[in-house]
Amino acid sequence: MISIAERIHSKYPHMTGALQKFADFVLAEPVKVARISIHEAVKDLDVSVASANRFARAIGYSGYAEFRTELIRSFEPAFDPVKRLQVQVSRTSTSLDVFRASMNEDIANVQTTMDGLSDERANQAVDAVLAARNVIVFGLDNGASCAAILCNELQRLRGNVTSIANYGGAIGVARQFTELGRDDLAIAIAFPNYIRDVIQLASLARAHGTKVLAITDSHQSPLAPLADINLFCRAERQFGSMSNAAAITLIEALVAAVAHRTKRAVELAEQYTTLELPWLERPGQ
Repeated sequence: MISIAERIHSKYPHMTGALQKFADFVLAEPVKVARISIHEAVKDLDVSVASANRFARAIGYSGYAEFRTELIRSFEPAFDPVKRLQVQVSRTSTSLDVFRASMNEDIANVQTTMDGLSDERANQAVDAVLAARNVIVFGLDNGASCAAILCNELQRLRGNVTSIANYGGAIGVARQFTELGRDDLAIAIAFPNYIRDVIQLASLARAHGTKVLAITDSHQSPLAPLADINLFCRAERQFGSMSNAAAITLIEALVAAVAHRTKRAVELAEQYTTLELPWLERPGQ
């Protein structure tokens, strides 16, 4: 399904000044637009109700009412974690009940993820990691932490692996893509709520001819159609937007499969351990 933002971007160059003004407002303050009436919206912008309706029709809706309904609907998934949390905190559960419920939720996520894996997709992911000249891993928000863990683990098995989660935001990350080519691999990590910058960066990597491996939640993810290989992970969570535990489990499974196919895995692990030994604190010391 084409998002409202995509509709706006495609029609924006052909809009009149008043319609572009309204489009800018929608792109900058979509939640506010969804919450206020058409009369409040046009009053803030000093445009007419007719202009607001023309804007809605310009991007493919029958009128402003249909546009606003679709805008509200587009935010429902983003607020699902908040709604689930409201339900949970209203219940008279003990702390132990919440501990167990949370862990069972993660167990269910991991089982569903495992059931959805195929031999073909697993092999494709491992092949891509092993064959790449350079591996660049990126994600934002919770995905940044996942990217850092994946990068750290892959560095134990091969060279030229970089995590670019903290390179000065999306622009800083984009600069790192200038050196990417067809022999490289970009691993993009995104879960609901999807960060638009991650999607755009995956698209940029693909434009450079770089193979993209996506770690995301489903075929409905905006990251999925941009990837050459998808590893899907169910990551639903009552108390947050995603299950970090499920995502990390899939990441560690990928690392394990790469290690299994790496001929010098034991030797490399021994070298890595020897290198970090001076910094390790051992019991009894």
